[in-house]
Amino acid sequence: MISVPVSFLLAAVFLGLLSSVPFWRGVPAVPRICFAILLGFLCLEAVLVGVRFAFGVFDFLPLQRILPIWIAPLAYLSFLALSEPSAGLKAPGAILFCIASAASGLVFLPFTEMDLTDAVIGFSFFTYALLLARHWLRGPDELSQIPVQVTGRWHRIEAVVLATVIATLIVDSGIAVLLAHSEARAAAWLVSLATLGLIFVLAALLIWLSLGSRTGLHAAPKPDFTGANEKIIAQANRVLVEQGLFRDTGLTATRLARRVGVPDRDLSRAINAGKGQSVSQFVNHLRVEEAARLLTSTDDPATQVMEKAGFLTRSNFYREFQKHYGMPPGDYRKKMRETG
Repeated sequence: MISVPVSFLLAAVFLGLLSSVPFWRGVPAVPRICFAILLGFLCLEAVLVGVRFAFGVFDFLPLQRILPIWIAPLAYLSFLALSEPSAGLKAPGAILFCIASAASGLVFLPFTEMDLTDAVIGFSFFTYALLLARHWLRGPDELSQIPVQVTGRWHRIEAVVLATVIATLIVDSGIAVLLAHSEARAAAWLVSLATLGLIFVLAALLIWLSLGSRTGLHAAPKPDFTGANEKIIAQANRVLVEQGLFRDTGLTATRLARRVGVPDRDLSRAINAGKGQSVSQFVNHLRVEEAARLLTSTDDPATQVMEKAGFLTRSNFYREFQKHYGMPPGDYRKKMRETG
């Protein structure tokens, strides 16, 4: 049986991710707390699953069946916290807490059957998968509470989480069917294979995020240069350039929208319709142009140029510069000096 090492390995992965939460640059405290609780629950759930299916210990079964009821809403709330200010999370957070608490109470009712608990868990994952999908489809600019240059990365993370929630719903349904037919051994192997698959997904996610995405997630829409869009775009460009706001590594879509004097979504829609870009792409375009200017007019090393232009990380700077000019910053500086 491979349940124990695989489950505990997954728990170790979640624990490692949990330990990294305090170092997530640019992510506000509230979403970091939500993600920390989520990762803690996932770590504990992985341990309890291994204990149950490998050791045959059922003493913790009620807790193991309660945790999934909280995992799906926590995942949704975590990404919602990247879109809404803390004050705007009070109402949805309270609603999600009450619903999850009520659903958890069903596990302790003396007449509750296993099938009912499985149905509650399945309904929870199905519901929050729909909510996550709706949130993800709004695009990276929906994540307005984090720096614009990392919204694309978090949008990709949300896509992976959404796919994992859907896969978990399918796997849990299969496990419930197997246990209902007294196929405990087959259920244990399904748990092991699903756990191993999740480990590979997490490893692939880390590689994907480290390399960055070379292509957009959505096709760029046809530019729509209406008067209203042009006015918002011009004002945003003026604020970014004249006030030097694009150099701020902590710039968010919300802060930029407030400076422009429009709601977040109006700013996002105007830039998307008029430029075929997200807010982060719009800002990074100015940052790359400033970096190119500094590379040709100063002798500052690339790391200083990166910081002065407003880039938060070296990888993001090199990726965006390469995308815009077709060469690394060092090669660009050398070429411009040779031709100048």
